[in-house]
Amino acid sequence: MTEYLTEQEQIDQLKKWLRIYGLPTILGIVIGIVIIYSWQYYQNYRLITLEKASIIYDTMLSNYLHNNTTAANDNALDLLHDYPKTTYADLAQLILAKIAILNHNYPGAIERLMHVLNTTKQAEIRQISRLRLARIYIAQQQASTAIQLLTIVDSPSFNGLINEVRGDAYVTLKDAAAAKLAYQQALANLPQAVEIRPLLQLKLDNLL
Repeated sequence: MTEYLTEQEQIDQLKKWLRIYGLPTILGIVIGIVIIYSWQYYQNYRLITLEKASIIYDTMLSNYLHNNTTAANDNALDLLHDYPKTTYADLAQLILAKIAILNHNYPGAIERLMHVLNTTKQAEIRQISRLRLARIYIAQQQASTAIQLLTIVDSPSFNGLINEVRGDAYVTLKDAAAAKLAYQQALANLPQAVEIRPLLQLKLDNLL
């Protein structure tokens, strides 16, 4: 007797299973096994992909924080090229938008942020993009556009910052009453420990 079944024995065994269980049952078992192994392969592949993207993202962020914008730009482009469907690609777009602003390339920054706004599946990242776009519009004397943009709230946890930027827009439009109300709402939304509260309070005091 050999350790493994011969080819003929394997065929006989398969015929026996078919007689006992029927073809639909056997096919169901085979399909189930294929699905399980495919899912495990996908999960492992996804984990490895995210780990690689995370390493590049950490490098990009470190380069950006150390003012090495050239390297950070290259890292961001690598993320967009190699891992376009990950959240790290969205974060890379945000960094590229910041670099564009540093270079006074406001149309380029707007293009990056609009892309994230229209494609990301993460509500928080979408809200960050919306806030940064609004600030650019305010700086370019398009405060009304900024206010319109902020009428949509993607993540209520950002209400404090949303109202602050709305207040800044109303100040640009010289609508002191609306700005005052927006700053008051911002202070009501922001936790006491948030560092920007003193500056926000100063903005409000300047309107009183």
